Amino acid sequence: MMGEAGYEQSQDCKVTVKLKKRGKIKIVLNSKMEKMFGDQIRQKVQEELDFLGVKHADVTIDDFSALDFVIQARVRTAVRRARRPEEDV
Repeated sequence: MMGEAGYEQSQDCKVTVKLKKRGKIKIVLNSKMEKMFGDQIRQKVQEELDFLGVKHADVTIDDFSALDFVIQARVRTAVRRARRPEEDV
């Protein structure tokens, strides 16, 4: 199950979440600001995944200088979209 959220534009980010049945969380970050803020972005993503109860997922973030609250909202929306088929059953 996969979900996406966000846009490829300035001060936003595109987040893709692929939920898995097993394995660990893998976060791939593509950002020009990775050297300065990469650890903080990954931490924010991990915090949001923990809050949502996601334990097994591949997450890709294409960051275009998004602020923390934008990253949080995009991750939350992508996870909800990935879970949607389960909820419809």
